[in-house]
Amino acid sequence: CLKPGHRKQHLFSFPTLALFTVEVPQQLYVAEYGSNVTMECRFPVNGSLNLGLLSVVWEQKRQGQLESRDVYTLRNGETLLSSQHRDYMGRAALLHNELKLGRAILQITSVKITDAGSYLCLIDYQGADYKYITLEVKGQKWNEDKLAFICQSEGFPLAEVFWQNEKNFSLSGSANTTYTLTADGLYNVTSILIISQNMNENYSCVFWNKELNENTSFIYFACFLSHNFTFPVCLFVCFLFVCSVLFFFDSFNEYTVWWTKVPDLIYHRHVCDSTGPSLCINNLPKDKIIHELPC
Repeated sequence: CLKPGHRKQHLFSFPTLALFTVEVPQQLYVAEYGSNVTMECRFPVNGSLNLGLLSVVWEQKRQGQLESRDVYTLRNGETLLSSQHRDYMGRAALLHNELKLGRAILQITSVKITDAGSYLCLIDYQGADYKYITLEVKGQKWNEDKLAFICQSEGFPLAEVFWQNEKNFSLSGSANTTYTLTADGLYNVTSILIISQNMNENYSCVFWNKELNENTSFIYFACFLSHNFTFPVCLFVCFLFVCSVLFFFDSFNEYTVWWTKVPDLIYHRHVCDSTGPSLCINNLPKDKIIHELPC
């Protein structure tokens, strides 16, 4: 568990003031993939704000991950960008004009699935306290008769993305593939394939490294469930058939796979090396599942 008082001793001192309390008007936020979200915690100002005495820390911790990620840090009134995790560079900001009102509002733009998790809001201002806020990320809303399969990868060099069904028929023309360049010079590639629910077959998403003549493939099974099915059954069906996940890119060290029956989402981040095939997903330990919702 995260222990803010211990972990941040090298940055802040925490005098004990029983009256200093951080409050959160909302403990759970739900954001749509690609949208913007603001999360807020409040603290007592007691008159005019002395910005030089104020420190604010926003950190994110995902289920199953040992290390937290620095989202935004304000130390003694100054923004500390050197500690900010690269995933939040250019996307996370603190609304400074709200600080004088005792509101530490974190804004995240272009929400990613990896933004989901527990957020720590820690305030040090003539006393210290913290609270946790949960952010859930849902898939974009399409028509109810559609399913969306999303492949996402980050690495170098830029990979091409191909989609095909179990009959090896190319579906790449129906996919929407985009990429962004990170601050570290890596390519973040996202490809979305939308299909009709009546197309009950397997689908493959292939990342192709043209320069190295290597590929990484993900095989999807479209699970279509009636309203009588419960969540555990759906989770088992989805994980049971999404197997044969191969890792050949040494340079692509982070993979994200989504299964979604809009608007709900199942998400799994593979923690595997690049030496060979991974285990079938339904055999992976529970702690490898980062975020899950009904299919």
